[in-house]
Amino acid sequence: MEDERKFINRRKLLKRYAAGERDFAGIRISSSGLDGEDLREIDLSGADLIGVDLSGSNLSHANLSGAKMLCVNLTNANLSYANLRGVDLSGANCIGTDFSNASLNDAILTAAIFDGANLYRAAIGGTAKFIKTDFRGAKNFPPLGEGVLVYQTFREDGSFFKGPDWIE
Repeated sequence: MEDERKFINRRKLLKRYAAGERDFAGIRISSSGLDGEDLREIDLSGADLIGVDLSGSNLSHANLSGAKMLCVNLTNANLSYANLRGVDLSGANCIGTDFSNASLNDAILTAAIFDGANLYRAAIGGTAKFIKTDFRGAKNFPPLGEGVLVYQTFREDGSFFKGPDWIE
């Protein structure tokens, strides 16, 4: 029998969150999104958030480590101090997103757009992969840590890494 927590709709998640629950690790959102919601300190580690609309949401101090966030809409979301270690943000829209002080170590950022995103003191290292990622217009782009793979990626200043190149 499958764990009932694996699939959850927006209404049920918000009701449980409002009641004080924060641990939603490994869940799968079965509705269109959580746009504009205040979900500070939520644990969505290992969650399946593929295609979910999180635009304008407050996910500060959230644990999203290992989450599948392919094609998510994070426009103007607050992910400051969030744990995004090992997250897959392939195809994500991160326009205007606040990633200040967030950990993006080991993240996959294939074909993601970061125009206007704030990366102040974000940690980007480990086995992070930037493949066809667009950081043009991003603010406070941090130095990349060792082990990062960069391929066909635009940096915040508009320069283009044809790559592949590993940061050492």
